[in-house]
Amino acid sequence: MKRFRGPVPYLIAGLLIHVVFLVALGTDLLRPLFNDASHTRRGFDFGVFYLAGQALAEGRDIYSVSGAFGFRYLPAFAWVARLFAHFQPLTAYLLHLCCTELFLAANLYLTWRWVAEPRRGLALFMWLAFSPYFLELYMGQVSFWASSLLFWLIVGLHSGQRWRASFCWAGALLVKPNALILAPALLRLRAWRVLALGLLVGLLTSLPYFFLHPDSLAAFLTVNIYGAPVQGGLTHAGNLGLQGALVSVVAQLAGRPLAELTTLADLPFAGRAVIYCSQAAIFVAALVATWRSRDALPLLALWMCTFFLVYKDVWEHHYVFLQPVLVVLYAHSGSPKFLWIFALIALPTPFVCFDLEPGVYGPIDPERVWGTVTSIAYRSTKLLPLGYLWYGLCRTCLAATPTKS
Repeated sequence: MKRFRGPVPYLIAGLLIHVVFLVALGTDLLRPLFNDASHTRRGFDFGVFYLAGQALAEGRDIYSVSGAFGFRYLPAFAWVARLFAHFQPLTAYLLHLCCTELFLAANLYLTWRWVAEPRRGLALFMWLAFSPYFLELYMGQVSFWASSLLFWLIVGLHSGQRWRASFCWAGALLVKPNALILAPALLRLRAWRVLALGLLVGLLTSLPYFFLHPDSLAAFLTVNIYGAPVQGGLTHAGNLGLQGALVSVVAQLAGRPLAELTTLADLPFAGRAVIYCSQAAIFVAALVATWRSRDALPLLALWMCTFFLVYKDVWEHHYVFLQPVLVVLYAHSGSPKFLWIFALIALPTPFVCFDLEPGVYGPIDPERVWGTVTSIAYRSTKLLPLGYLWYGLCRTCLAATPTKS
């Protein structure tokens, strides 16, 4: 019976839940629990990567492809997408799933090696039983790829292996540009090598493409900073970030239909002021907390949490970026509060209770018929534990004595 002691029971439980995720990809078992899965087809986001890969192979502009909110990644990632474009769409999607599972396997291996008993079992479970990961697979996204690289970055910095950390951050930037949110933490940690290599790789792999396609740089910056100019796309039930929540509340209080909103300029001035001021306050508070600390773990975790509070487009699958944060914080401290935060964020939102036309494919946004209370209740299951975690990390950083990690 020794084999069922230690981390093994947690690993088995996590694997069973993970199998449910994989089986559910081909069924409607879990689809009603998530906005994106309920109303979009499997591989919806992967289709954009696939089209960008085809465009690159045919010499067309990768930022001109249509689908979802367009291709919003650095040019280097289109070369990865081009590899998938060599295959038929379904085969390419299945290969993408295999790649994501390989990243998961690598995380499990590193966690087994890095986390000591008695926390190892629960740390492994946290990788396997996280509902946004199912949505990541369903949509065909690559946030988990970047999340995994950030996990390796955190472990590398904590272990003093800065060369490995440098390549991990560079890789995360090429996969998901939002990894740039960690730059203030890296600056405070004086991780010059990490910063320099990441930015250099990003520039060297992007500038040639933008030089050949001058209009592409403006398109890339526009879609990432301002968002795609889609009427009704400013916020919706798929946006689970703080800014999306604030836009929804302001619009409903001002009597502005969500279906008519394209940019923040469509909101009343007072509402825009509340949104801008709240985002600025969060960013400044994170900077002040960062100035006090030199501990890699809370600093990197703080800025990863800040992403969800200040970025305009936060989809539910983006919450996989919190997996390495929660695994590392629990493994380092052993505090049960991180397990409670994990449990709340790992569970699906109450979306299934508020959905409109469940399971019907198409551009259906249930939030357009919700009231303010429903919008707040829906998002609070993610934002409340996230906000509590962010606040706790700020306090930890502010209470720290500035010493080298």
